[in-house]
Amino acid sequence: MKARAKSPEPEIYCDFNGRMTERGYLPTNGTVRDLAALGLTLENAVGRRFVFVGDDADDHGNPDDIMHNGMIVRDAEFGVLLEGDDMGFYWRSEVAG
Repeated sequence: MKARAKSPEPEIYCDFNGRMTERGYLPTNGTVRDLAALGLTLENAVGRRFVFVGDDADDHGNPDDIMHNGMIVRDAEFGVLLEGDDMGFYWRSEVAG
């Protein structure tokens, strides 16, 4: 497996079980907490890119966060969503460095 380069975008929490659209996920308290640590709110994070990170584990039960790059967007039906890009999911163990 080829290692992925570490993204320059900040990481924020995403509950990937909260899918509302094909690639859009509802923000959670964890999302809001991580944004606040960056000095941002959901509103002023719209249009910015992030790495969305959710808790996961490998086949042996070792922590291995699931990750997805994307942007915070405004959706007409659901409000603010974390929208993953079309590059798909990957795991922290795949990230170099």
